[in-house]
Amino acid sequence: MQKTPLTSRPGLALLLAILFVLAACGPSVSPAENAATASDAVAEPTGSGPFDAPIDPAASLGSSSAVGESSSPASPEGEMDANGLPVGFMPDGRPYRGNPKAAVIIEEFSDFQCPFCSRFALQTLSQINQNQVASGEVLFVYYDFPLSNIHPQAEAAANAARCAADQGAAAYWDMHDLLFARMDAWGNNQANSAFVAFAEELGLDSAAFAECVDSGQHLEAIRADVDLGLSRGVSSTPSFFINEQPLIGAQPIDVFNQAIATVQNGGELTTNETVSETPPTPTPVPISEEGVAATLGSPDAEFTIVEFTDYGCEACARHAAQTLPAITELLVDTGQVRYILKDFPQDATGPQAKTAAVAARCAGEQDAYWQMHEALFATQADWVQDAAAADHFKTLAADLSLDEAAFAACLTSGEFDAAIQTAVDEGRSVAVGALPYFFFQGYPLSGAEPNSIELALGLPMNVPIEGAYRIGDPDAPITIIEFTDFQCPYCERHFTQTFPSLLANFIETGKVQYVFKDFPLTSIHPQALLAAEAALCAGAQEAYVDMHDALFVNQAQWSGQANAADLFVGYATELGLDAETFRACLESGEMETAVLADLAEGSSFGVSGTPAFFINGFLVSGALPYESFEQGLNGLLAELGQ
Repeated sequence: MQKTPLTSRPGLALLLAILFVLAACGPSVSPAENAATASDAVAEPTGSGPFDAPIDPAASLGSSSAVGESSSPASPEGEMDANGLPVGFMPDGRPYRGNPKAAVIIEEFSDFQCPFCSRFALQTLSQINQNQVASGEVLFVYYDFPLSNIHPQAEAAANAARCAADQGAAAYWDMHDLLFARMDAWGNNQANSAFVAFAEELGLDSAAFAECVDSGQHLEAIRADVDLGLSRGVSSTPSFFINEQPLIGAQPIDVFNQAIATVQNGGELTTNETVSETPPTPTPVPISEEGVAATLGSPDAEFTIVEFTDYGCEACARHAAQTLPAITELLVDTGQVRYILKDFPQDATGPQAKTAAVAARCAGEQDAYWQMHEALFATQADWVQDAAAADHFKTLAADLSLDEAAFAACLTSGEFDAAIQTAVDEGRSVAVGALPYFFFQGYPLSGAEPNSIELALGLPMNVPIEGAYRIGDPDAPITIIEFTDFQCPYCERHFTQTFPSLLANFIETGKVQYVFKDFPLTSIHPQALLAAEAALCAGAQEAYVDMHDALFVNQAQWSGQANAADLFVGYATELGLDAETFRACLESGEMETAVLADLAEGSSFGVSGTPAFFINGFLVSGALPYESFEQGLNGLLAELGQ
């Protein structure tokens, strides 16, 4: 593929737009989509690569509807946290900080593994605590909203915080703060061990805490918080209600100060739509040149990427093997990006991670840093839990034809200990979260968010298609994967206005393979999940495409109807399917798992609204007109020599 300059992707402007989009984590819906039934306006498409279009920051920000009743403040319990702030529990058991009789109540729905929630907790909330909470103006109440499909340890972390709460409100907030500050230590499959270590560090009854954590004692209550959040229109994290008025995303302190003042004066906050369309400009974080492990690219490059990594981290290994080569080819080798690597070894990922970082630097003394870097990640499983890892590293040095004696001496010299510690200290000071963690022009971006760096840099992504329904030549040079919602008006518009021409001109001519995936936005389209199941149930009778088409053709008939299931059975009958078998499939819910798997997968690849397309791996969002598809596809075919 032709190497497109970063500045035309469109460089920093693209980065800022994506940062705005990612200011709230998780699947969400644009305000335009939310109002689709009342407007004929087509949502602004977004994309990258050959389908570049203006980024709409609103497209991935949550949209709240009516707000439910919040709990009344409870009486003080006399507990204080480590900063001398009053803490306790509301009558419904939710933890609070501040004056229970404060005129302003801030409710947060949050996810302990969400990098933007961490940034809010460590930066913005600390300022609110020091000012409005300490002065008695604000009561802060916390609700759990773990996005388990993209943050696999978030629910466990929420349970750990509640297990700490069993030992007092102060213990809860101590654990809350520690979970966000040390996300790097537990964002892995050894999370519970890290939680117990935190409990010991905080002086809690670790045996009781461990039993609570291992049993998942509070999971039911956590899921009840999620249900409550959904009922109040929450679709992303962090999300806030300030005296029941919604505010979405990790907004900076100035936004919160203004919102608190507005509420205190009896005013109304800016609507979510307005907030989403005009997000605040994020503030870059200065990253020093100290403690650098290695660099790629020209020091004069226009853009700089800094990666904090850990050789014992599985996600870091995937980045090194899958994403960094593309960044190097497309951006570093073209002179646009300077890539800086910094070590951030964590004992939680493997006690040998620091020694591995030393090994890479020792190889660098013999001009073989990047070769050792790749070898360490490629063999990670062989050494990560091995007490004799140093012997493994010496073998790697021999395989790389290094001076073995010099390498072995370097490995035990302690020469690089100070530099590695400098990098670790800096990483903690700038709130590095789950690894790998990146700063692009100083703007933080967590690689713990699946595919986040690919999204930010406009790189193609490898979306799996095994088992999905598809049409067209499987050997076609272009693959289009559509994530759709059968109840979405824009998806219906794509089907009726754009898809027929795509079918005739590209799919049936062997140029495009077209793959169908589900992404039901159930918060605004309550029949979308069932409709997706109906298509799969028809697919079990070799009629997926026929039902897919029938659902869109008849969308106005079944959308919003309580008897949608009966209507789907009627369509099955009209298609000549075994109606009873179809109904049994639909009523059993047996296809729900497959639909939700598509939803989770789409979220992990950056899908936040529908329709969304991956065109040879490039994400393009929105109901683009056929002319845009035609131009982009023809350009891509030309690049491919077709």
